[in-house]
Amino acid sequence: MRTSIDVLWTGGWDSTYRVLSAALVEGKTVVPHYIVDLGRASSLRELQAISEVRVALSNIDPDAAERIEPLRITPVSEIPANPELSAAYHRLTRQAHLGSQYDWLARYAENERIEHLELSVHVDDKAYRFLEGKVVTTDEGIWTFDPRIDTDEAIFRFFDFPLLNISKTQMKAEAERHGFIDALEKAWFCFTPMDRAPCGLCNPCRYAIEEGMSYRLPPNAMRRHRTRHLRRAARAPITLSRRAFRALASRGA
Repeated sequence: MRTSIDVLWTGGWDSTYRVLSAALVEGKTVVPHYIVDLGRASSLRELQAISEVRVALSNIDPDAAERIEPLRITPVSEIPANPELSAAYHRLTRQAHLGSQYDWLARYAENERIEHLELSVHVDDKAYRFLEGKVVTTDEGIWTFDPRIDTDEAIFRFFDFPLLNISKTQMKAEAERHGFIDALEKAWFCFTPMDRAPCGLCNPCRYAIEEGMSYRLPPNAMRRHRTRHLRRAARAPITLSRRAFRALASRGA
């Protein structure tokens, strides 16, 4: 049984749950990895969340907090190219939506020679469809990619998936049962925060609502979420007018 694990820690709910559960409940040493995208507005907020989670855990169990090693931060722009992995990723995106992170995460894991980087993909994630039927369990009961498969999905061969069959609401229940819900609630998820709070409009906010976590969004964010289609429709004529104006202007030039 491995006593030390590598975990991609994004500061979000799922990966934070895994870090806390591994350190506090399983007593494992956690080596956390964070890939920073400086072009995304939420990056600093995610790092802040990770810091807040550490502080909260130290108040619950100082020994567990010590089992989480210093965060290993790598800018996404510094991950070396790998044409073979990227080509496989792009072929998969022709089948269905697959986040760009799976391209650079595969390249990162291979470059760092990490064979079992834990990703907190869970049952409601978009990536789940690419893994279904292509994973096997380890002796520790953790899902990992089936090494016998050599199709494009093999970009997932660098990863383990400890949360594959658990939902966000189940994670919440487990965190409450084991006494670390206060630390878990420090996790962050919004890509485009407004006034230092979730926006209610970005994909992570939408996914949180769809997965039963709407209580984590403030009322104004929920109002934005409920009226997002009306807002988009209201802006459409203005957008079209601007496009038409630009088209006419270019013809006149």
